[in-house]
Amino acid sequence: EGFFLWYRISIPLILSLPATVLSLTSKDQLKVEVTTVFGSATPPLTVNLVQASSYDKSTPVIENQKLHFDTENKIHYLDILPLKIDVGKYTLEFEISLHDPENLNIYATGGRANALAFLTGTIKVDKAQIGVFDSDAESAATMQKLDLSQDNRISLAANHLQRMRLTFQLVTPLGHNFKPHQVFLKLRHESKVEHIFALESSTKQFKIILDFLGLVEKFYYLSGRYEIELAIGDAAMENSFLRVLGYIDLDLPEPPEKASRPPPQPVDPYSRFGPKPEISHIFRSPEKRPPKELSFAFLALTLIPLVGFLIGLLRLGVNFKGFPSSSVPVLFSILFHAGIAAVLLLYGLFWLKLDLFTTLKALGLLGIFLIFVGHRTLSQLASTSAKLKTN
Repeated sequence: EGFFLWYRISIPLILSLPATVLSLTSKDQLKVEVTTVFGSATPPLTVNLVQASSYDKSTPVIENQKLHFDTENKIHYLDILPLKIDVGKYTLEFEISLHDPENLNIYATGGRANALAFLTGTIKVDKAQIGVFDSDAESAATMQKLDLSQDNRISLAANHLQRMRLTFQLVTPLGHNFKPHQVFLKLRHESKVEHIFALESSTKQFKIILDFLGLVEKFYYLSGRYEIELAIGDAAMENSFLRVLGYIDLDLPEPPEKASRPPPQPVDPYSRFGPKPEISHIFRSPEKRPPKELSFAFLALTLIPLVGFLIGLLRLGVNFKGFPSSSVPVLFSILFHAGIAAVLLLYGLFWLKLDLFTTLKALGLLGIFLIFVGHRTLSQLASTSAKLKTN
């Protein structure tokens, strides 16, 4: 029973950091929030930063710092800029102290709490120099200064018997040497062939020496202009960059017969969404047509059989004696002849403007109509002829 009573009244206190990435450039404060396990407010207490040590070193850089309390925002904070802490990853160790000793029986502080924090800042690129020198005269090399804070580009020229050297230093806001996660030098040929080199770092500077005589095979004996790019990046570096330093014109020897060829460059997958080249259509020139007079003469010849048919009907003495006289048969006879005329008109339209499918659809509807009215008309004529024969 005593155990359950203690468990019921002992409320754990939770310490957390609202932000684990702090900027020295923006003068961010180290903020700590303390709440109960239920998220409610805590009794009066003090948060102490027992120590702060670099993530890869055990020696503390800060010890026994009391955090201030913001009564309005209910946040404990500490100004880290006056503490002279450099950029990097740190392990922070906190301790909570309750003001009222009676609250020790109600709240459980849990001892010391650990947290990780990143301190970021602007890294200065100092003493940057680049130059070309002969293989046997490195000490006599003429170096050009680089100002990476501005977009100034240099122009170099070298042959396969020379070397190129690049050196620089990276300095933290407190003046210490900084070693980032990524430092690469890239040379890109006019044909888009790229070569990437990792820079070596010593205790004070980064340095790379490119011996072009030993790189002619890696460069595929490609002479011409190479773009020089420097990439420096780190999680604690607020001004990480990929910057073009300039160009170098390389004069490399001619490739031997069995030299390897540059690999094919990958195609940009997004290029298929760009504008396509315009397609120019060349249409076939129209065939030569006969003269207009010849066309009219052929039309007249095609109409001669129709004229002869009409003359023949007149000579034979066409009459309408067999045409029905009652109202209903007359209507069906007129519709029957109109349907035949519509089929002939449809036949003409097919040759002039209609396609085959449209013509067949219309002909199907006219055919159903003709079957109905034609059957009634022909039945009437047959009935009339049978009556005349009987009489």
